[in-house]
Amino acid sequence: MSGGVKVSFNLNGIERKVSPQALAKGKLAIANQMLLDMEQFVPRKGGDLRGSGSVQRDRITYSKPYARAQYYGSSYNKNRSFKFRRYSTPGTGPRWDKKASAIHAKDWSKVGLRAMGVRT
Repeated sequence: MSGGVKVSFNLNGIERKVSPQALAKGKLAIANQMLLDMEQFVPRKGGDLRGSGSVQRDRITYSKPYARAQYYGSSYNKNRSFKFRRYSTPGTGPRWDKKASAIHAKDWSKVGLRAMGVRT
């Protein structure tokens, strides 16, 4: 996929302790919650980038061709490079995963554990 962005996460420590089916449920629940929680930080000008987010197993993908440039806040081609300095929607910008993680990471682990049937 050219130009897209993939956000991954790692649950290695818990994989030995639960069934593969429970782990898959947990990963899917975490990824879906992450997608929801990151939305407010994804640049929104036309809404197309936010709407292109989807979950596949343990990966969140934004499929618009400009997603990578927006995610990293810069881009380059053979002739020039540039950085995004202003975003049209306040609070949005590059590395929206880190912004959401700082606020919601503890909640994401609880969501995954609940989906696996583990009491928190």
